[in-house]
Amino acid sequence: MKKVLHISKSRPGIWQDTNVTYAQVPGWLGHTTMDLKLTVLRQFEGQPQPLPVIFWFGGGGWMTVDHNVHLPNLVDLVRAGFVVVSVEYRNSNQAQWPAQLIDAKAAIRYIKSNADKYQINPKKVAVMGESAGGHLASMVAVTNGQKQFDVGNYLDYTSDVQLAIPWYGVVNPLSAKQNSASSDFDFVYRNLLGGEPEDNPELVSQADPHTFITDTTVPFLLFHGTEDEVVPVDDSRELYDDLISHGVDADLYELQGAEHMDELFMQPEITKLIIDFLTTHFGNGA
Repeated sequence: MKKVLHISKSRPGIWQDTNVTYAQVPGWLGHTTMDLKLTVLRQFEGQPQPLPVIFWFGGGGWMTVDHNVHLPNLVDLVRAGFVVVSVEYRNSNQAQWPAQLIDAKAAIRYIKSNADKYQINPKKVAVMGESAGGHLASMVAVTNGQKQFDVGNYLDYTSDVQLAIPWYGVVNPLSAKQNSASSDFDFVYRNLLGGEPEDNPELVSQADPHTFITDTTVPFLLFHGTEDEVVPVDDSRELYDDLISHGVDADLYELQGAEHMDELFMQPEITKLIIDFLTTHFGNGA
């Protein structure tokens, strides 16, 4: 069969910039230097205006990080008009808190410094993540302006963000440990903080979003499963209540029957809620 097709361009093509080094940090007990990587998903060049950007932080209990593992599930957000940046951050075997927060903010500054290259609007930045990455997204958002966490290069650029979208994110490390339905992951909090949460209230406070919430905290969209046995859904409820009590724009969606890292979070209904939230606050275009 021979046939001529007349195809209209109904959706953009997507580039993937992989293994982009955004920072170099101490490695192997401080004796070496290691690269931290990120991946950028973006539409083909030629868009009429810079696009809002979503920074994604994957989960793994701060014990392991694969910043590329969820990229196929994020493509719909790129099709909808957002640039997605998936960020590698140090795990707790490599560095203890707040190294992970420092890494996240360094990635944001790096991308803002290359805004033209990656077609992003540096004034329209959202952070999103799952589990440990959800905790990181929350912490990035509530620490806008906290300069003690801006360490490294590109310090002429702010790491401030405008929106946060945690998926079943850890909130208070002590509460998550004590109120989880499973004790299988209790050790991850000790590894992250460098001590047991029960014995180190100062460390817990530094890693707790509640500590930093004010009436200027950016809007939040929270997702959590009602059957999560790893991160208590009550912790997201309390985070939501705290945000609302400070006058912060916040929404919490509980997924009935969803477990931790459930496939239900990857469904079109959730993607639509995220896109609607982003569009409501960012508008269409630059």
